[in-house]
Amino acid sequence: MPLITLGFGGGCHWCTEAVFQAFRAVEMVEQGFIRSAPPDDSWSEAARVTFDPDVLPPQVLIEAHLLTHSATSDHAMRGKYRSAVYVPGGADA
Repeated sequence: MPLITLGFGGGCHWCTEAVFQAFRAVEMVEQGFIRSAPPDDSWSEAARVTFDPDVLPPQVLIEAHLLTHSATSDHAMRGKYRSAVYVPGGADA
């Protein structure tokens, strides 16, 4: 199976990047900004994670993501630090 790329937003992109760099089956992690399709298309900090789904199921990365940031915290940076999983192209959503 080919590599898959998912985007994860939930806090400072450097912190999010560090979480996913710890997984052996992750081929690449890029931190920066990401956005959804309209109408919810404002920019948010995130990490794009490219991995081998035959070695590391996407569910493992999603669970790690949910356990490593405060998805329900109400703070001033919530718009910039949105809790989200981004599926490029939406084909696997």
